[in-house]
Amino acid sequence: MKRTFTIAFVFSCFLGRAQEADLTVKSKIERVTVFLEGAQVTRLATVTIKPGVSLLTFPAIAPGIQEQSIQAEAPAGVKILSVSFKVNYLEEIKVPEKIAALEEERRRLWMSLTQEKSVEEVYREEEAILKTNKSIGGTAKGVPIEELKVAMDYFRQRLMDIKQQLLLADRNIRKLNENIGKVDAQLKELSVSSAKPTGEILVKVSSKTSLNAPITIKYLVQEARWFPSYDIRAKNIQSPISITYKANVTQQSGEDWENVTLTISSGNPSHGGAKPIIKPWILGFNNFVAASNTTIGTVQQDKVLGPSNNLVRGRIVDERGEGVPGVNVLIKGTTIGTVTDGVGYYSIPLTQDAQTLVCSFIGYATQEVPIKNRDEINVELSPDVTELQEVVVTGYAESRERKSLSYSTTTVENALAGRVAGVSTTPRIKKTIVSTPVVRQTDVEFTLEDSFSVKSDGEMRTTDMVEYELDALYEYYCVPKLDADAFLIAKILHWDEHNFLEGEANLFFEGKYIGKSILDTRNTSDTLALSLGRDGNVLVTREKIKDYTSRHVVGSNQKSMVGYEISIRNKKSQHLTIVVEDQIPIANDKDISVDKLEDSDAEYDTETGLLKWKKEIDPGKTELINLKYVVRFPKNSRMILE
Repeated sequence: MKRTFTIAFVFSCFLGRAQEADLTVKSKIERVTVFLEGAQVTRLATVTIKPGVSLLTFPAIAPGIQEQSIQAEAPAGVKILSVSFKVNYLEEIKVPEKIAALEEERRRLWMSLTQEKSVEEVYREEEAILKTNKSIGGTAKGVPIEELKVAMDYFRQRLMDIKQQLLLADRNIRKLNENIGKVDAQLKELSVSSAKPTGEILVKVSSKTSLNAPITIKYLVQEARWFPSYDIRAKNIQSPISITYKANVTQQSGEDWENVTLTISSGNPSHGGAKPIIKPWILGFNNFVAASNTTIGTVQQDKVLGPSNNLVRGRIVDERGEGVPGVNVLIKGTTIGTVTDGVGYYSIPLTQDAQTLVCSFIGYATQEVPIKNRDEINVELSPDVTELQEVVVTGYAESRERKSLSYSTTTVENALAGRVAGVSTTPRIKKTIVSTPVVRQTDVEFTLEDSFSVKSDGEMRTTDMVEYELDALYEYYCVPKLDADAFLIAKILHWDEHNFLEGEANLFFEGKYIGKSILDTRNTSDTLALSLGRDGNVLVTREKIKDYTSRHVVGSNQKSMVGYEISIRNKKSQHLTIVVEDQIPIANDKDISVDKLEDSDAEYDTETGLLKWKKEIDPGKTELINLKYVVRFPKNSRMILE
């Protein structure tokens, strides 16, 4: 009886296995959401499912996905039993056609180079044979003149032919090496890496009936990212500011995103979502307290940002000293970034609290480089030797009911009006270019209206997302003690209502490119000041008043009187507002005193010694500012007052 049960049990297991259908499913990437680090890929496939249990294999999946992120969705009537992922080392990722063509050209060039080197070697061997067999005739008697002449003519002509052939071979070899170098450079620009295996997602489903079911697969890939940048344009000082919000997208996940619905998200799944927990602080003697290095500094309100701000430049090279194009360079802790050009050079404006640059590129180890007040930083990348390892995971043990997430969704068009008297402050979208901005509870998303393609080649692709038109107040700014030029400043009102991320900005004024700046969203003010460059039609001078400036000895003290006259002339055809700043020294010793005598009604900060004037100047007019102060100090001391 026991024997009969065993046979029946095995037979029933065999029948159960026989009823399980194995299907290889061809799927298409329909939607991709790109985060600041990583991207969620959504694949769709229509599968004919038979009654019983079916094992669906989705091949050609990126090998480096985060397996815990895999989701499978099926319609009613189809039950998802399990989801797993594995790496298929027998199948490799298909190389893009452009890269395949370059690799084929590289092989052809190397074959030609080998042939040319073989030809060169043959001619050199022949040359050596001719040079080592110069003896003509025997030692007992000489060679007739006619025979010697014929022999010499032969040697001369043949050696000349060999030399010409060697020169030709050398020229061809150098040309082939040059072409191989160009192909290698192009392959490097396309971020070619060694062939990788593909991944497979296995979905086990069951159904009571036969049906055609749409199956959706979602997963997170790591080798993808984007960072923001902006084009800021002003036609003239009577016009509003136009800000074009742009996304710079790159990916090398192993999958090409062909004509997908692309969503740009401000979220970052790589950052932990767990809230911090404060622990007890135990105080005692001789205890060590580590200084926190995670504090992000604040940015002063109305800070002027422009081409004159700190800017770091440099070049990023590989282990051979060759420039690496397409390297991502970001300021750590921000979304401000740029990429290197075709020969590895970059430049990036710095925020006030910038401390570290992060350089990352596929195939190389990410490097964090301290800035340390340097204006030139060169970086050498080291190859990343991390090996891809096979993983097999289970996503779901049983199917579970999907719960819809209810978001409090608003659009960026929400208006807040009347915050500045006399100025329209209603935020408005000037022109939606290719996306629809949506604000969610934890991030902001921009879904591009047209299909978008991103190859898995590491190349940066830039797309405009939305263009805003914002009201701005224009005024000039100058510090004649430091720079005689006046800078045009645009104060953008209520920029913080548009969910910008901090990023690099290209500035354009009156149709001309004037430089780079930073849109620093950590500015707590609702007004952002941007420098639009120098204006030569505003003349500013700062000259010492000679008949006033003097130095005298009075008793045991010296008395120095200093006076300056600041002149601002408006050569423009329209009225202008200008802010002028200067300073008087601050004493740090009780034996030194500084007294302000005249300041032409300046705003004076007694703690910093800063003086500020705001002047309204009509066309063709000149405004004068007088600054006078006196410094007293011991007569035996030396004081520099210039």
